[in-house]
Amino acid sequence: MVNYEIVENPSGDTYRHLIQMLCQHSDRFYFITRKELKYNKKILKQFNPFIIEKYKTKEWANTITLGPAATVYVIDVNEDTCRLLQNLAQSLYDWQAPELPEDLTFIKNDFEWFTCTTHEEFAMFSIRSEFYLNLVKQLPGLKLTILE
Repeated sequence: MVNYEIVENPSGDTYRHLIQMLCQHSDRFYFITRKELKYNKKILKQFNPFIIEKYKTKEWANTITLGPAATVYVIDVNEDTCRLLQNLAQSLYDWQAPELPEDLTFIKNDFEWFTCTTHEEFAMFSIRSEFYLNLVKQLPGLKLTILE
């Protein structure tokens, strides 16, 4: 497995292409909310029909918190949720309080292949096959570096 870090915040068309590719090749995704932060309830409500699971934890992709547990919203990937992800933000790192939930993570076959820690402006792919590497490398405008 090779990890690739995104080195510039994907925005505009690059962001929309990234989300489209992630949706097409994932089973589900999640984002988190934290008790100590405020979020736009109207935006969260738009995802309610698609929530597969909701739980509290102190650990999720790339993060262990010493503070209160975060709420993880596991969401079905479909045309509606993909469109929401594309339309509610203009860039990947827009996904943070006070408007949007945080830390988008995409999962395929129970494997977190794209993870993001938004407030730290960190996002990466964990690639296990040439197929996924080619998908990522074909995204126009996406800048990556290999994590050692």
